[in-house]
Amino acid sequence: MSLPIKEIPAEFRELISDYRCCFSKTQYANFKELVFGLIVSDNKNIQEIADCFGRVDQSSLNRFVTQSDWDEKEVNDVRLNQLKTRSKLKKGIFICDPTLLHKVGRFMEMANYHYSGITKGKEWGHCLVNSFFTDGKTEFPICADFYIREEDANDLYPFRSIREICIEQLDYAISKLPIWLFMADAGLYADFLIQDIKSRGLKYIIGTRVSNNISINHKKRISIEEYLNTLTDNDFNHYVIDGEVYFLHAVNVSERHVGKEKLLVSYKSGDEENMRIYVTNIFNMKDESIMKLLLKRWKIEVWHRDAKQHLGLEDYQIRKYCGIQKVVPAILVAYTQIILMKNKILQRLDRKISTIGEGCRYIRLLDLKGSFWLKQKAKNLAKLAETMNRQVFVKNAKA
Repeated sequence: MSLPIKEIPAEFRELISDYRCCFSKTQYANFKELVFGLIVSDNKNIQEIADCFGRVDQSSLNRFVTQSDWDEKEVNDVRLNQLKTRSKLKKGIFICDPTLLHKVGRFMEMANYHYSGITKGKEWGHCLVNSFFTDGKTEFPICADFYIREEDANDLYPFRSIREICIEQLDYAISKLPIWLFMADAGLYADFLIQDIKSRGLKYIIGTRVSNNISINHKKRISIEEYLNTLTDNDFNHYVIDGEVYFLHAVNVSERHVGKEKLLVSYKSGDEENMRIYVTNIFNMKDESIMKLLLKRWKIEVWHRDAKQHLGLEDYQIRKYCGIQKVVPAILVAYTQIILMKNKILQRLDRKISTIGEGCRYIRLLDLKGSFWLKQKAKNLAKLAETMNRQVFVKNAKA
């Protein structure tokens, strides 16, 4: 059972108030508790979150999730506007990637077998298509939509392919954010997807299949796999980025239905077996800069990990699909409140809160102890630093 919440921090109350316009008075109270509970509760299900706030039962919060008619898109619009007004966004990168939310319940609506990038096989759960923004300084999830298999689709929830969802998310992102580059892994590769991206005037870096045929210097087309077999260590340049050594081979190629591209073959030192292959329409950039861009795709994997480990993206136990759809935007809001709060808090300490896990542990510590406790601790920076190192900055720390 989760510990009772003593106090909701003033910073959180200020930020969450931006969403008041999306809800009735009662709905807003439930939304505020749901989002805060996702951050601080040990277990992220509805029952445990209700327990945190001392509710007699969880029925009111459960009805808010499964039966209320609030608009998820309106909430997400407010969230992105909140980020834009509080951050100076530069032209950034749109990254798209699906992730599997593992489930065991066989009666969850729209659950089915989906491909898992971890086990490389089919597993039971929900498939969530995510998009992420980064401009090198500010980064956050843009939106998330469930992919429904064709046999589960109906008139209310029609079938859309993962690539169609990706394009919809890209158009939404372009309407809200300054985007110049599209990134995705090979699972999303398709000729029509690349053409759609190019028609929007964007650059792209997208994973490709080794079975695709390419032509180099107008020579006979061969598969990428055949070309890879001709490469030697001398064909790769190495770059040291953040203390790690990466190798990159780049060559201009031509591909049917796409045209001129640059083929990128990269791997990390010591991980030669995990070679990554991408194509791009970026030609006027140094290879080292392109290598740095390739590493940006990992940002969305970090978002998947943080949302699952710290915000309960896989922990929901809701059977109704309409309720499951409500939980995801609440998780996006929770993530956003943390990244906005961590820029403000504890500015007097040498070490700042830098990860979502640290942000969750700090907010949990504050809500259990209260702001008065923090003010008293802050009078002695040495003691405050000791407390933070023990309960916030240490992995898996408990308050």
